[in-house]
Amino acid sequence: MKTWSLILMTVLLVVSASLKAQKKAQPDNGMIAVVQTQTTLGKTQQTHYKMTNNNSVSMDFALYRQMNNGSWDVMKHLDLQPGQTYEDISDFTGYNGKYVLYSAAHSDWASFPNTADIGGLVNGAAASPPVPITPPATTPSPNH
Repeated sequence: MKTWSLILMTVLLVVSASLKAQKKAQPDNGMIAVVQTQTTLGKTQQTHYKMTNNNSVSMDFALYRQMNNGSWDVMKHLDLQPGQTYEDISDFTGYNGKYVLYSAAHSDWASFPNTADIGGLVNGAAASPPVPITPPATTPSPNH
C-alpha cells in the first residue's frame, strides 16, 4: 500500500509540475537595441534589422514586423549573448516599417506570441505600440 501511495504522489508531482504556466516573453524594455536601415542592392530594397543584447544575460527575442496589408511576420532568435549583435536582412518589400520586439532571458524558456495574436496585443495594453521607423536615405550597395 505504501508503494502505491508513493507512486501516486510522484505522479501527482510530475503532473502538477507540467501544468505550471510557462513564462511568457514580454515587450522588450530596451534590453535589446534595434537599429533598422535600408540599402539598395541592384533594384532590390533591403531592410536590415540589427539587434544588440544590452542585457547582462543571454536573451531570446522575437521581432514582429508589420506587413503593408496589416498582418505580422516574425523573426526569432534564441540565445543572443550579452553584447552580441544579430542582423536580419529582408529583400521583401511588403513591410511598412513598423515592428514590435518581445524578449525574455534565455534561461526562462519563455513562450512568444504567435503572429495571429500580435496585432491584438499591440492594439491592447499588453504590448507597447509598434515603433514607426523613418529609414535614412537608402545607400547603394558597393557591389552594384
